[in-house]
Amino acid sequence: MEGMHGAPRKQFYPTLMTMPALTPTEREAAAREAHSRMGSGLPLLVGGADGAMRAFSAGDAVGMRDAAGQMRQGLSLFESGLSSHLALSAGDPPQTVALAWFRSQMSLPMPEAAAGQGAMSLTTFSPGHIALMVGLALSAATLLALQFMRMRRVQSILRRTGPPVPASLPAQVGQQAPAAVFPAPAPAPSPAPSGAPSADTVVPPRQSPPRRAWSGELKVAQVVRETPSIKTFRLVEPSGAALPFEYMPGQFMNVQVEPTPGDVLRRAYTIASSPTRQAYAELSIKREAQGKVSQFLHDRVKVGDLLKVSAPYGAFTFTGLGEDSIVLVGGGVGITPLMSVLRYLTDRAWPGEVYFVYSARSTAEFVFRDELAYLQRRHPNLHVLATMTRSEGTDWMGPEGQITKELLQAAVPELPHRRIHLCGPPPMMAAMKEALSELGVPPDKIHTEAFGPASLPADKLPPAPPTRAEAARFGGATPPVVAPVEAVVAPAANTVIFSRSGKSAPLPADRTVLEAAESVGVEIPWSCRVGICGTCKVKLLQGAVSMEVEDGLPAEDKAAGLILACQAKSTGANLQVEA
Repeated sequence: MEGMHGAPRKQFYPTLMTMPALTPTEREAAAREAHSRMGSGLPLLVGGADGAMRAFSAGDAVGMRDAAGQMRQGLSLFESGLSSHLALSAGDPPQTVALAWFRSQMSLPMPEAAAGQGAMSLTTFSPGHIALMVGLALSAATLLALQFMRMRRVQSILRRTGPPVPASLPAQVGQQAPAAVFPAPAPAPSPAPSGAPSADTVVPPRQSPPRRAWSGELKVAQVVRETPSIKTFRLVEPSGAALPFEYMPGQFMNVQVEPTPGDVLRRAYTIASSPTRQAYAELSIKREAQGKVSQFLHDRVKVGDLLKVSAPYGAFTFTGLGEDSIVLVGGGVGITPLMSVLRYLTDRAWPGEVYFVYSARSTAEFVFRDELAYLQRRHPNLHVLATMTRSEGTDWMGPEGQITKELLQAAVPELPHRRIHLCGPPPMMAAMKEALSELGVPPDKIHTEAFGPASLPADKLPPAPPTRAEAARFGGATPPVVAPVEAVVAPAANTVIFSRSGKSAPLPADRTVLEAAESVGVEIPWSCRVGICGTCKVKLLQGAVSMEVEDGLPAEDKAAGLILACQAKSTGANLQVEA
């Protein structure tokens, strides 16, 4: 249609090439166009930098490529406008302005002669031009500083959670990387190229020394009653930013409370939310009859309160790498680490088969029931089986009672060949390990974490023999009732020295290294306190110890001089440990 009314309008720089000189009106219009291009380029630079940061944190190669393109477009607009603005401010003829514009569009360097001719003093600029250039320079400097701090933050997080990030990585954000894919079923994961970060933002489980956890305060943003005895506490960074730490699905955090002045208590609770949700972490906590911390959280903590926490801890993790299926077996509130894994896998649309087997005391205590039903509808590869006693006034058409060997065998095909994560109260854990062993599951396929009452100090665990009905449901696995033994007072107290903290504490024969550490304020991460999880491993530098339970201590760790602080007791000499 434009051609019907005369010749089409020329583009800006060809028009300038044919002009002998610019009139004041034309020069003003050209300056407005230059300023418009600079103003259009800056938002693209800022948006591209933000998009690159988000894509880099999420391991999204396509997003990084798109963000890099946006930054290049913004930089091109800004530089082209700036070159024309400088030429116009210097009073150059139209041809020089057009040539500068064309060179900036084609990314061509300026010739030395032209560069020399273009040199000018500040006296050739008007005060408005000088103010504009100073403002643009400050904006560019601020953007570069923000980008630098963001990249330092990302690299710091990645250094704490995984392999070192190559120094050249930020300069390669614009390069297209292969799209992340889930590995095909294989007996073991293929090793990643040396120095190359995984496309998965959550680092897969690996054998490595424990890293230093983050400690600080998180704000309670929401409290939800899940069942009559379980509440979920949503914790966020007080400033509204993302969580100040990254964790793997199945890890836990330590929570510190002070019910009365000077009475500081700490307990470990699994993070039930998925690491894919970076804005918050959720703890689903059961109110225990003998748990002072859980009682404090249920009765006194409200929205807006600050909680002192440290995280993450624990190796009871699963990210789906190197496996084509997973069996998650839980009892009671031991469902929380399994829910973290399940939420992570479904958020990532993991293609492997997931078998979720859960037992609750009653339908009233069936936590996350609606969410499990929703996830099962959305994900055909998720198979959920729950068993419990029907509470009065509720509906339940599923199996009743505890998880049995026969129930497991019917629910999970080829069970001995699958990886199994097991978490629940100690009696349930013992019965399940025995049942799985009878079904032919190799011990190295079973991964466990003690929960519930097992998170209390070992010397305060109440005897809890099962009822006849519970014993029958567990297939007759009834532990003998042990009569309480009167405590024997140690004749003399030895000493344990904590080399890293520079502190020491008395160590009677009936006190563990962990209890001695807590008595003098030396922090040793722990979870189960019954020798199962392995969280409290520390290096023994001097002396000898005895440990009643060593399930959480692999042979290679024991050979390297590591001990379980929650189980280690002196054999009659002073000790020195690295803590």
